[in-house]
Amino acid sequence: PFFHEKRRSVHRDGHIEVAKAYYSTPPEFVGRDVWVRWDSRLVRIFNDRWEQIAMHVRTEPGKFQTDRKHIPTKRVSCIERGANALLKELAVVGNSVKDWSEAMLQARGVEGIRVLQGLKALASKYDATMLNAACETAMTHGALRLRTIRTLLKRKSEVQQQKQFDFLEEHPVIRPLSDYSLESLSQFRKDRH
Repeated sequence: PFFHEKRRSVHRDGHIEVAKAYYSTPPEFVGRDVWVRWDSRLVRIFNDRWEQIAMHVRTEPGKFQTDRKHIPTKRVSCIERGANALLKELAVVGNSVKDWSEAMLQARGVEGIRVLQGLKALASKYDATMLNAACETAMTHGALRLRTIRTLLKRKSEVQQQKQFDFLEEHPVIRPLSDYSLESLSQFRKDRH
Protein backbone atom coordinates (compact mmCIF):
# COMPACT_ATOMS: atom_id res chain seq x y z
CA PRO A 1 0.00 0.00 0.00
CA PHE A 2 1.08 3.55 -0.72
CA PHE A 3 1.28 5.86 2.32
CA HIS A 4 3.10 8.92 3.65
CA GLU A 5 4.96 8.98 6.92
CA LYS A 6 6.22 12.00 8.88
CA ARG A 7 6.97 13.20 12.36
CA ARG A 8 4.55 15.82 13.68
CA SER A 9 4.34 17.95 16.83
CA VAL A 10 1.14 17.82 18.83
CA HIS A 11 -0.13 21.37 19.11
CA ARG A 12 -1.48 23.01 22.26
CA ASP A 13 -5.04 22.21 21.18
CA GLY A 14 -4.24 18.46 21.12
CA HIS A 15 -4.27 18.16 17.33
CA ILE A 16 -1.66 17.50 14.67
CA GLU A 17 -1.73 18.82 11.14
CA VAL A 18 -1.66 16.42 8.20
CA ALA A 19 -2.23 17.71 4.67
CA LYS A 20 -3.84 20.90 6.05
CA ALA A 21 -6.40 18.95 8.11
CA TYR A 22 -6.29 18.46 11.89
CA TYR A 23 -6.48 15.22 13.88
CA SER A 24 -6.72 14.77 17.66
CA THR A 25 -4.31 12.85 19.87
CA PRO A 26 -4.59 11.77 23.50
CA PRO A 27 -3.98 14.72 25.86
CA GLU A 28 -0.77 13.27 27.32
CA PHE A 29 0.96 13.86 23.96
CA VAL A 30 0.41 17.65 23.86
CA GLY A 31 3.74 19.34 23.18
CA ARG A 32 5.44 16.11 22.13
CA ASP A 33 6.35 14.67 18.74
CA VAL A 34 4.51 11.69 17.28
CA TRP A 35 4.81 9.64 14.11
CA VAL A 36 2.00 9.87 11.57
CA ARG A 37 1.25 7.50 8.71
CA TRP A 38 -1.52 8.42 6.29
CA ASP A 39 -2.92 7.26 2.99
CA SER A 40 -5.98 8.29 1.00
CA ARG A 41 -8.43 6.91 3.60
CA LEU A 42 -6.88 6.78 7.09
CA VAL A 43 -4.54 8.72 9.37
CA ARG A 44 -2.75 6.61 11.97
CA ILE A 45 -0.82 8.23 14.83
CA PHE A 46 1.98 6.39 16.66
CA ASN A 47 4.12 7.10 19.71
CA ASP A 48 7.94 6.74 19.68
CA ARG A 49 7.68 2.98 20.20
CA TRP A 50 5.44 2.71 17.13
CA GLU A 51 2.37 1.83 19.18
CA GLN A 52 -0.78 3.18 17.59
CA ILE A 53 -2.30 5.86 19.84
CA ALA A 54 -5.02 7.17 17.51
CA MET A 55 -6.65 6.50 14.16
CA HIS A 56 -8.89 8.81 12.16
CA VAL A 57 -10.73 8.77 8.86
CA ARG A 58 -9.08 11.21 6.45
CA THR A 59 -10.86 14.56 6.15
CA GLU A 60 -10.65 17.51 3.78
CA PRO A 61 -8.23 20.42 4.35
CA GLY A 62 -9.26 22.89 7.04
CA LYS A 63 -11.49 20.39 8.86
CA PHE A 64 -10.94 18.81 12.29
CA GLN A 65 -11.31 15.17 13.33
CA THR A 66 -11.62 15.09 17.11
CA ASP A 67 -12.13 11.86 19.01
CA ARG A 68 -14.25 12.45 22.16
CA LYS A 69 -11.92 10.11 24.09
CA HIS A 70 -9.09 12.59 23.53
CA ILE A 71 -10.84 15.31 25.56
CA PRO A 72 -10.87 14.45 29.28
CA THR A 73 -14.16 15.05 31.10
CA LYS A 74 -13.22 14.71 34.77
CA ARG A 75 -10.40 17.23 34.96
CA VAL A 76 -9.51 20.47 33.23
CA SER A 77 -7.26 19.43 30.38
CA CYS A 78 -4.27 21.35 29.12
CA ILE A 79 -6.40 22.17 26.09
CA GLU A 80 -8.97 23.98 28.23
CA ARG A 81 -6.24 25.63 30.32
CA GLY A 82 -4.65 26.83 27.09
CA ALA A 83 -7.97 28.27 25.91
CA ASN A 84 -8.54 30.04 29.22
CA ALA A 85 -5.04 31.50 29.19
CA LEU A 86 -5.51 32.78 25.63
CA LEU A 87 -8.90 34.29 26.53
CA LYS A 88 -7.31 36.15 29.46
CA GLU A 89 -4.52 37.50 27.24
CA LEU A 90 -7.00 38.64 24.58
CA ALA A 91 -9.35 40.24 27.15
CA VAL A 92 -6.59 42.77 27.84
CA VAL A 93 -6.85 44.01 24.23
CA GLY A 94 -10.47 45.13 24.68
CA ASN A 95 -14.08 44.18 25.32
CA SER A 96 -15.01 43.57 21.68
CA VAL A 97 -12.03 41.23 21.21
CA LYS A 98 -12.97 39.42 24.44
CA ASP A 99 -16.63 39.05 23.39
CA TRP A 100 -15.73 37.84 19.89
CA SER A 101 -13.18 35.35 21.27
CA GLU A 102 -15.64 33.88 23.75
CA ALA A 103 -18.42 33.60 21.16
CA MET A 104 -16.08 31.98 18.65
CA LEU A 105 -14.75 29.48 21.22
CA GLN A 106 -18.30 28.66 22.29
CA ALA A 107 -19.32 28.02 18.68
CA ARG A 108 -16.24 26.12 17.50
CA GLY A 109 -14.99 24.35 20.62
CA VAL A 110 -11.50 22.88 20.59
CA GLU A 111 -10.94 23.99 16.99
CA GLY A 112 -11.15 27.58 18.18
CA ILE A 113 -7.83 27.45 20.03
CA ARG A 114 -5.92 27.89 16.78
CA VAL A 115 -8.18 30.82 15.93
CA LEU A 116 -7.40 32.40 19.33
CA GLN A 117 -3.69 32.05 18.63
CA GLY A 118 -4.18 33.69 15.25
CA LEU A 119 -6.11 36.53 16.90
CA LYS A 120 -3.31 36.93 19.43
CA ALA A 121 -0.83 37.26 16.55
CA LEU A 122 -3.05 39.93 14.98
CA ALA A 123 -3.11 41.78 18.31
CA SER A 124 0.67 42.09 18.15
CA LYS A 125 0.54 43.49 14.58
CA TYR A 126 -2.42 45.88 14.76
CA ASP A 127 -3.53 48.67 17.05
CA ALA A 128 -5.98 47.63 19.79
CA THR A 129 -8.64 50.10 18.64
CA MET A 130 -8.52 48.73 15.09
CA LEU A 131 -8.74 45.13 16.33
CA ASN A 132 -11.64 45.97 18.65
CA ALA A 133 -13.48 47.73 15.84
CA ALA A 134 -12.96 44.73 13.53
CA CYS A 135 -14.19 42.30 16.20
CA GLU A 136 -17.22 44.46 16.93
CA THR A 137 -18.12 44.59 13.23
CA ALA A 138 -17.66 40.82 12.92
CA MET A 139 -19.87 40.21 15.97
CA THR A 140 -22.69 42.35 14.57
CA HIS A 141 -22.71 40.14 11.47
CA GLY A 142 -22.23 36.89 13.38
CA ALA A 143 -18.92 36.22 11.59
CA LEU A 144 -16.81 33.96 13.78
CA ARG A 145 -13.94 33.30 11.36
CA LEU A 146 -10.45 34.74 11.69
CA ARG A 147 -10.44 35.35 7.94
CA THR A 148 -13.21 37.93 8.43
CA ILE A 149 -11.18 39.77 11.10
CA ARG A 150 -8.12 39.79 8.83
CA THR A 151 -10.16 41.17 5.92
CA LEU A 152 -11.67 43.92 8.08
CA LEU A 153 -8.24 44.88 9.44
CA LYS A 154 -6.73 44.93 5.96
CA ARG A 155 -9.48 47.20 4.65
CA LYS A 156 -9.14 49.50 7.64
CA SER A 157 -5.36 49.77 7.27
CA GLU A 158 -5.68 50.47 3.53
CA VAL A 159 -8.12 53.29 4.28
CA GLN A 160 -5.73 54.73 6.87
CA GLN A 161 -2.82 54.51 4.44
CA GLN A 162 -4.59 56.76 1.94
CA LYS A 163 -2.93 60.15 1.99
CA GLN A 164 -5.03 63.00 3.30
CA PHE A 165 -4.72 66.29 1.43
CA ASP A 166 -5.46 69.72 2.85
CA PHE A 167 -8.33 71.64 1.32
CA LEU A 168 -7.03 74.27 -1.08
CA GLU A 169 -8.84 77.57 -1.08
CA GLU A 170 -6.97 78.96 -4.08
CA HIS A 171 -5.57 77.22 -7.12
CA PRO A 172 -4.81 78.44 -10.66
CA VAL A 173 -7.33 76.03 -12.16
CA ILE A 174 -10.10 76.82 -9.67
CA ARG A 175 -12.03 80.09 -9.80
CA PRO A 176 -11.86 82.21 -6.68
CA LEU A 177 -14.93 82.16 -4.42
CA SER A 178 -15.49 85.87 -5.04
CA ASP A 179 -16.60 84.98 -8.60
CA TYR A 180 -19.65 83.30 -7.12
CA SER A 181 -20.82 86.24 -5.00
CA LEU A 182 -23.95 88.30 -5.66
CA GLU A 183 -21.82 91.28 -6.63
CA SER A 184 -20.06 89.32 -9.35
CA LEU A 185 -23.40 88.01 -10.60
CA SER A 186 -24.86 91.51 -10.87
CA GLN A 187 -21.67 92.74 -12.59
CA PHE A 188 -21.92 89.84 -15.06
CA ARG A 189 -25.55 90.78 -15.86
CA LYS A 190 -24.60 94.43 -16.41
CA ASP A 191 -21.75 93.47 -18.75
CA ARG A 192 -24.03 91.20 -20.70
CA HIS A 193 -26.58 93.94 -21.39
